[in-house]
Amino acid sequence: MNAAGTRSNGSASLPFDPYVSREHTRLTTVYSTPWTYDPDQVDGAAGQPGEFLNLGRLAGYYSKSDQQLPQVLKREALDSSEMTFQRWTGEAPSSAQLWHFLLPSGQVVVGLTLDVSGGLIEVIPLLEDLYYASVEYTGASLEEITAGRIGCTTNGDGSTPGFLPERHQLVFIQVETPEQAPDEDTIQRVIYRTDLPYRSQHSAICYPAELNRRPTTIGALGPYVSLIGGHQDYIENCVLLSAVQGVGSAARLREIREVAYSYVRRFRHRSADQRDAHDRRAALERISDGLSQLELELSYSVEVGSDIGTLVPALRVESFHRELFGAMGLTERAITIGQMLQRLRNAAAAELTSVESMEQRAADRRRVRTVVAVTFVTTITGTLSLLFGFFGINARQVDQQRSMFDDHYTPIYALITAILLCAVAIFGAMRLQEWWEERRDRGRTRLWEGTHRLLAREAGAVILDPDDAPSRRIPGSRSASRPDQRAHPTSR
Repeated sequence: MNAAGTRSNGSASLPFDPYVSREHTRLTTVYSTPWTYDPDQVDGAAGQPGEFLNLGRLAGYYSKSDQQLPQVLKREALDSSEMTFQRWTGEAPSSAQLWHFLLPSGQVVVGLTLDVSGGLIEVIPLLEDLYYASVEYTGASLEEITAGRIGCTTNGDGSTPGFLPERHQLVFIQVETPEQAPDEDTIQRVIYRTDLPYRSQHSAICYPAELNRRPTTIGALGPYVSLIGGHQDYIENCVLLSAVQGVGSAARLREIREVAYSYVRRFRHRSADQRDAHDRRAALERISDGLSQLELELSYSVEVGSDIGTLVPALRVESFHRELFGAMGLTERAITIGQMLQRLRNAAAAELTSVESMEQRAADRRRVRTVVAVTFVTTITGTLSLLFGFFGINARQVDQQRSMFDDHYTPIYALITAILLCAVAIFGAMRLQEWWEERRDRGRTRLWEGTHRLLAREAGAVILDPDDAPSRRIPGSRSASRPDQRAHPTSR
């Protein structure tokens, strides 16, 4: 194929950028890492991808949207002769490049690019080594090398930090004629990293339309490996940036899910050590605050990342980006986790409403108690005023010659005592009722077991007693052999 490129109409139109012409097969593996920066503190630390990668006519779009797309934190050429592999026994790679990318969320994603000799089938063992990071450089593992390049040497426990499970591999090949294009069986062997036949009706490989438009262009995507051939250099670099975005989004999605599950466990057992309404409210508020942050992170680090057509108007780039997120399952998983977060938020809101209702009842009881206390004091003072007023009246029932403690005044003292006892009884009864209601509210623990009991009560579910489980019995024991002592489900 002409290195100057092909013309759009075969006449006076400007030529396209030249198609890739290389003698080797290029393998790029993108790894997610646990390392991250505060996005507010790394402004200027990373360079625009156009400074390190040839992005052709799309460089302006990537530069304009550099705050929403991956940036290059570090690039380093490695001595490929110092590399050793676990499965690969072929010729050493002709070149090696180590990349550190920085995502808008602050995540660090690592990429390793190797140029190797050999056909697609021959490099399958090397793909397997690269995927599982079974690579050593100057005697150190790839994870140690990449961690040391950004100043992260050990974890808190002294161990070396490793890559996260999310990763994706890109295989770039040269295709000059339609005859050089790999067939479907070869493509599936590379994408599945196994030299075995397959049945085409049972495959997860997708072929983006825009990447397979011409006889000499190939684009095949799998969940973990993608094969790209016959495209320009800037398209391959855009594909690399899309893979970095996809791997980073997948890692962030898994982290969001793990944190969401921790909130679910915290919500299920929220009342085990929180008898007070204030403690329960504080715990629920912390969960609600965390959920709001997770929803924001889900939107801006995963869902928005799946759309690149708004930022880079290129059909092939948009087609690969969209199909890659679909092949990795990020779109469906983001919807599922978003629904999970929303439902947990709804449950927390409902629990907050319950706590508010309980607090309102407590406030009503405090108000009633205050009224009763004031009434009680008023009753005592009024009774004493009645007593002293009785002795101060000028009547024949009051004998000035008698002491106020004389038995002659027993009826009036009995009346006053009865009034006081009634007031004390009323106040004590109301305080006892309030104490009982508070204890009943504190007793509503609403643990996760309450859901099982609700299902047992309303839907007829059966709750098993773990102490009666047959697996806990010792085989051959007397109790296990007696038919009247078999473990049986108990409905509660």
